[in-house]
Amino acid sequence: MPASLRFWVYGPWAAASFVGVVAVRLLRADDESLHPHGWGLVGSAMICFSIGCVAKLSWELARANQRLAEERRMLERLTSR
Repeated sequence: MPASLRFWVYGPWAAASFVGVVAVRLLRADDESLHPHGWGLVGSAMICFSIGCVAKLSWELARANQRLAEERRMLERLTSR
């Protein structure tokens, strides 16, 4: 897998951070009518964070699978001689 895709693994966490900051600003606002929007953004930040967790886990599993396949190929080369 290309290393340039690594940025996209952390993208959902960056989005969750940004949305979390906006949510806190809305929740701390003096205007009470903005608070429900802030709580909605808290939920969106949680969803983005969980998507980031799934993306990171998938990335690590793919890397482990790739290493395992390389090790199997090396073992086959050594045992076939």
